[in-house]
Amino acid sequence: MNTANPTLVARRDGFSLIEVVLALGIFLVSVLALIGLLGPSLKSIDEVETTDEIASLVNTLNAFLHTSSDIDTGSNFNAIYNAVAEGGFATVFIYRYYQDGTGPNDPPVVNLEIGFESTAGGSVDARGVADATNFVNAAGPIYRIVLTPSSVIPAVHVTDNGEDAYPRYTLSRTLDDYPEGYFAMEARLFRREADQAAIQGGGMPAAAPAVLAAEEPIFTYNLAVVR
Repeated sequence: MNTANPTLVARRDGFSLIEVVLALGIFLVSVLALIGLLGPSLKSIDEVETTDEIASLVNTLNAFLHTSSDIDTGSNFNAIYNAVAEGGFATVFIYRYYQDGTGPNDPPVVNLEIGFESTAGGSVDARGVADATNFVNAAGPIYRIVLTPSSVIPAVHVTDNGEDAYPRYTLSRTLDDYPEGYFAMEARLFRREADQAAIQGGGMPAAAPAVLAAEEPIFTYNLAVVR
C-alpha cells in the first residue's frame, strides 16, 4: 500500500521557479538568435530578386536590339548607331502596364512595353518608340536604359571626353564612315522609381547623361549589335 503524501507527489510533478526562469531564458536566447539570422536572410532574398530582375531586363533588351522588327523597317544596326550618334546616347524604356480586358467583365491584363525614347529622332521607326501614354498605367517601376558608345570601339571612330565626363565616349564618325561589322555599347540600367509620381503629369521626365552620371545604376554591362 502506497502511503506517500499526495501533496508531496503533486509537487514533484511540477516545475520550480528556477526551472521556469531557465527555460524562458533559453527560449529568449533562441528567439534572439533567429531574429539575428532574419536580417541576412531577407537581404539574401532581396539580392536574388534583384538578380532575377536584372537578368530579365538584360534578356529583354538584347532580344529587342538584335531581333525586333519594330526598331526599323531596314537595318536595326543602322538605326541604333544613328540614334546613339545623334546625341551621344540613346534611351530605351522597359516597363509593364495594365490594359483593360477585352470584355466589360474581364480583368485587366499586364503587357510589356519596350522602345526607344521619342527623342531618338528619325533614326528609329515610330513602331520602335516607347508609348508614353502607357506610363500612367505602369504596373511597377519604369526602367530607363542609357546606351552609349563603348571603349572597345576603335579609337578612330570615337572621341574620348575624359574620365569625369558622361558619356565618356561619343561617336566621331557617321555611319557612312563606320566600316566595322559590330557596334559596341555600354548599357546602364536605371530603375526610375524616383520619377513614378511625375508620370501622372503625362510623361517620363527627360534625364540628360550629366544628370544620370550622379545616379547609381542598378546594373552596367557591355553589348554589341552586328550588321
